[in-house]
Amino acid sequence: MDDPLNLIILTFEVIALLGFIILSAFFSGTETALFSLNKLQLKKMQKEEEDNWRIKSIIRLLDDPQRTLISILIGNMFVNISASSLATYLAIKLIGNIGIGIASGIMIFTILVFGEIVPKSLAVANAQAISKKVARPIEIISTGLFPLIKIFKVIISALYFFIGKKSVKERKEITEEDLITLIDAGKDEGVIEEQEKEMIRNIFEFSDTMVKEVMIPRVDMACISSDTRLDSILKLIKKMGHSRIPVYEETIDNIIGILYAKDLLGIYRQWYTSKEKFDLKRIIREPYFVPENKKIDELLDIFQKDRIQIAIAIDEYGGTAGLITMEDVVEEVVGEIIDEYDKEIKLFEIDEDNTVIVDAIIGIDEINEILNIEIPENGFETLGGFIFDLLGRVPRKGEKIKYKNCQLIIEQVVKNRIRRVRIIKEIPQTENNIPGKDGRR
Repeated sequence: MDDPLNLIILTFEVIALLGFIILSAFFSGTETALFSLNKLQLKKMQKEEEDNWRIKSIIRLLDDPQRTLISILIGNMFVNISASSLATYLAIKLIGNIGIGIASGIMIFTILVFGEIVPKSLAVANAQAISKKVARPIEIISTGLFPLIKIFKVIISALYFFIGKKSVKERKEITEEDLITLIDAGKDEGVIEEQEKEMIRNIFEFSDTMVKEVMIPRVDMACISSDTRLDSILKLIKKMGHSRIPVYEETIDNIIGILYAKDLLGIYRQWYTSKEKFDLKRIIREPYFVPENKKIDELLDIFQKDRIQIAIAIDEYGGTAGLITMEDVVEEVVGEIIDEYDKEIKLFEIDEDNTVIVDAIIGIDEINEILNIEIPENGFETLGGFIFDLLGRVPRKGEKIKYKNCQLIIEQVVKNRIRRVRIIKEIPQTENNIPGKDGRR
């Protein structure tokens, strides 16, 4: 080893070994950096640097992820095997056969730490910056390895065929669940406010919501008969504060028009002075009917296009199911809009331990969340609907209903409609909560 030539050769071999380890880190970090990028990050990078050739290289690589991955894995495998082989050769050369085991142990540790863990950790934290630097070299390597990559692609396609799977050629699309997860993370980090988070989540649910889920139900509709006197109409408008009221003939299932309160402004003075018989049908406007199972995003388009503010929801038999306004639709995104005529409805209140008093119009989802129970949704949206479905009849005031670990007590029934329900959730008796088990409650 004192020969200068051997020393020079040894120096080059050590440098080559270090080079292989550096290349191992390069390929490992490249794989993690490129495949850590999602479509949102790519869009942001494109927007910030439209004509950047590095960004274009990244996009080309991720447009064919299989080719990119094969290129990186071939490169990584080659340098790792080369590094291990060279290290073993050097160990044998320097200390004999005993060096084989020593070289293997050192290289396993070195490649694991410096060729995998460290570069991958750095790549995760700096995916965008690293991707810009490595994209072009990987493109060049991928081009050079094209014949070999083609062979591997054929083998992979054959394997996919035998196991009955289709080869994935495109990157996974961003899903609604991914975006919701990002929103929740933004809320936890303080980037998004609670109200903003709720509005964004409401937007995702908007297109899945049907008219019957947000409409004013038939029993709560404020309607007037076509033969109602003008003074009675004015009293109703003053009392209810509605600017638009459905008008029916004989039965509420026969809505013939919508009365706009502003249309009465010019009529009242004329009627008062002339004492003519008031004919409501002359001033009502044509109603717009919509199926109760129509999606509210479609209804919003109609409201905006035709400048409609109110629609009558009809059931499958053509009867009146309810009423829906532009305000009801908008509230599904922005939350409750309170005006001077709105009365605040308290949907639930905690009465005592494990006892909740709720309004029967409360949604099944909400009551499940409050009490951590699992009431099914089988064709109904409210607690009242669930109770009717469970009993098959109108319950009596004070009637007690047992459902799983909950007792439902009917507090109020008005005109065959359940108004208030007391729910008592029973806590299973365990050794820890049996009174007097250890002298304490």
